[in-house]
Amino acid sequence: MKSKAMIQVDDRRIEADEVEIPRLGPENALLRVEACGLCGSDVEQYRGAFTAKGLVQYPLIPGHEPVGIIEELGAEAARAWGVKEGDRVALEPHLSCGLCHLCLAGSYHLCKAVRSEGLPAYGYMPLTFGHGLWGGYGEYIHLHPRTIMHVIPDGIPLEMATMYQALAAGVRWAVHVPETAMGDTVLILGCGQRGLGSVIACREAGAGTIIVTGLAKDRHKLALAEALGADHTIVVDREDTVARVMALTNGEGADVIVDVVPAAAHPIVHAIEVARLGATIVIGGVKGRDTTVEIDTDKILYKELVVKGVYSQGREAYEESLRILSENRYDLGRLKTHRFALDDAEQAILTLGGEVEGEEAICVSLHPGGP
Repeated sequence: MKSKAMIQVDDRRIEADEVEIPRLGPENALLRVEACGLCGSDVEQYRGAFTAKGLVQYPLIPGHEPVGIIEELGAEAARAWGVKEGDRVALEPHLSCGLCHLCLAGSYHLCKAVRSEGLPAYGYMPLTFGHGLWGGYGEYIHLHPRTIMHVIPDGIPLEMATMYQALAAGVRWAVHVPETAMGDTVLILGCGQRGLGSVIACREAGAGTIIVTGLAKDRHKLALAEALGADHTIVVDREDTVARVMALTNGEGADVIVDVVPAAAHPIVHAIEVARLGATIVIGGVKGRDTTVEIDTDKILYKELVVKGVYSQGREAYEESLRILSENRYDLGRLKTHRFALDDAEQAILTLGGEVEGEEAICVSLHPGGP
């Protein structure tokens, strides 16, 4: 039995092929992929940013946001995961050992104990590692024993379920990591799916004022940010970001700044400028090749700022994400703009990456069964 898959073989080149589905062991399961969400890192991966930094090797099957049905299940896997055949689940990307100091300290998403030629995560491991069937851009995924998954509550439509990671990112990056509290002023740099997820998470946490930035071409995203609970939006290519933030905060600045801008490092400079004394700056946007920027380190020192990078989500963030999706108090279907058939993976990536004229993408997903 084989699984159709879209395989990235080079920068900006994805080809359709079939991969053999290996025999199921007692600690494994077979996931039938119903849909796979795309995020900004899919775009950077497609463009070659991750190979340039030695993080991945071709060929590989991309896709780290899969939602699917447990098709077959080994006995040990059933006991370990507490799932059964027929369950709809969402995968966490990372494979961790559960035994090292990082895992025991709760940072299991940073574990590198699973030795792969790429990042030890779904969507990033090459075909040469194990069976190779590791990505969500395919009909099936053969699940590793170290997989972490979450059963999707009944009532969450598939279209919305594919947004589980974008919302979990907002929860962890904009609330859990900076410890956002009721009444805080939060500046969210970037209005893509993780920026919008941050708006929702901060509104849930009781933030006092939420400010979101974007480009003039992002007007549809900025309008949605306001509809989801943002108090103010700033068009950064038409306004002075620093001046506007300081005016909106009566010269005080922001308590929390979340940078989810892709491919541009300069917003970090703005973050330091508008940070309130003792503020926390969280950097979550993948910059790709543009990672060098000049900053005034004395401002970080004298303001006693906390600058924190974030790489992934985590169990509590995923559970909160699924709760928000289940309750759907924010009419989250508005975030879903595009769905594509599996064969159209490249078109989906180009659409999300803003390379298709006239398309205004926010949340995009691939569907092996057709669009």
